[in-house]
Amino acid sequence: MKSISISFSQKDSKKLNILGLRATYGLTLYKLKKSNDLISVFTADTSTSAGLDRFRNAYPDSFFDCGIAEQCMISTAAGYVEEGGTALASTFAPFLVLRSAEQLRLTLGYMKLPLIVTGLASGISLGFLGYTHCCIEDLALIFNIPNIFTYIPSDCFELNKVLPYLINLKKPTYIRLTGLAKNKPVHDKDFEIDFYSPLEIFSGGNDLLVISSGAISSNAKFVIENLSEEYKRKLSFIVLPFIDKVKTKEILSKIISNYRNILVLDEGTYGGVTSFLSNIILEKNISIKFHYKVHPDYFLKCGDYQYMLSQCGLDCKNIESTIKNILN
Repeated sequence: MKSISISFSQKDSKKLNILGLRATYGLTLYKLKKSNDLISVFTADTSTSAGLDRFRNAYPDSFFDCGIAEQCMISTAAGYVEEGGTALASTFAPFLVLRSAEQLRLTLGYMKLPLIVTGLASGISLGFLGYTHCCIEDLALIFNIPNIFTYIPSDCFELNKVLPYLINLKKPTYIRLTGLAKNKPVHDKDFEIDFYSPLEIFSGGNDLLVISSGAISSNAKFVIENLSEEYKRKLSFIVLPFIDKVKTKEILSKIISNYRNILVLDEGTYGGVTSFLSNIILEKNISIKFHYKVHPDYFLKCGDYQYMLSQCGLDCKNIESTIKNILN
């Protein structure tokens, strides 16, 4: 696919990043419905949580609340797509992915239906509600179902700009929304998307390549921006929003080969983005030092988002310390 150029707007970025990814998702769909009447939204009792109240009130005939029945939601939305409709189905990530694993496997993976499913509040942003509402395993499962394309927006401005083009791709797609509202923006300049390649945020040296996905990219950017020049000139930073398991792998293998170290930051377990990248290194026999900060392989003591991130080493203080230790 031809690359699409995204023009950066500081005003739009500031406004959207106050809302958070969930609210931006709903607001963007509401705006898109005005120009694309074919769009219909399916949800499992999460219209307010997904920022979809405005869409529901304005377009009741295109809004289907399946109740707390996630498997039924996926199956119903898949049937709608099979009959020629354009559908996006969303609910909280653990209920979408873990409860509906079989339906996702059959409809998106096996049948290759171009349904977009959106996991709300993935990762550990809802840690104060316990692990019933956290989802650290979703990418490990999604990556092991053939034919599913994955999109993990880095900030709200990006999601707002990319979602219209993503709908037009007509691919079986999982959108992973992480983080909370009022995250600092990640993008501050124009960028191009081709739905396979990472996006460059900072270009310095080749001693270390920092790779992140999702809202945690905000912490990574903040840390890197505030490093001394001594460290900045040794590293580069990219975000990984798009994961096509064939094409993205080839692109990343060429990029990674140019660096001495990589550090992967991922708000999930090892089986997610970190595992995806480590497999590239092994398959392509790339000589590089591999570092990562992810959710450990056990359940943490629950609390607010920042407390949960600190236990994973994904808060700003720990990211800074990790980067400095690698480069020293």
